[in-house]
Amino acid sequence: MEQDEFDQRQYRTMLDMLIAFERGAIRLDTLVDDLEALLNLLNNKKPSWMQGFQSAWGVLEDARAFALFKNIKSFDEQTDRLLQSTVNRLKLMVLEEIKEPADNPRTP
Repeated sequence: MEQDEFDQRQYRTMLDMLIAFERGAIRLDTLVDDLEALLNLLNNKKPSWMQGFQSAWGVLEDARAFALFKNIKSFDEQTDRLLQSTVNRLKLMVLEEIKEPADNPRTP
């Protein structure tokens, strides 16, 4: 049960990071690095979920790599839309993994 609670904390932190990025509170490079670290910490990884998450995460990583290579400080409208849609996809994936307290009752 402790492993499951640990994973739930990682999922919640992922969600917090994605929301922070949407709000402009963190940069893309921070989001990419932190999501990768949190993903690697998960104990119970579903292969299909991991594949989908890594695919979407890769879109963010590609945008970051391109920006670094071209020394781009801000993205164009098309890239912004791609990043927003990818972050939304990742948020939905993470939300699917987060168990509500009622789903995970604790004994007093």
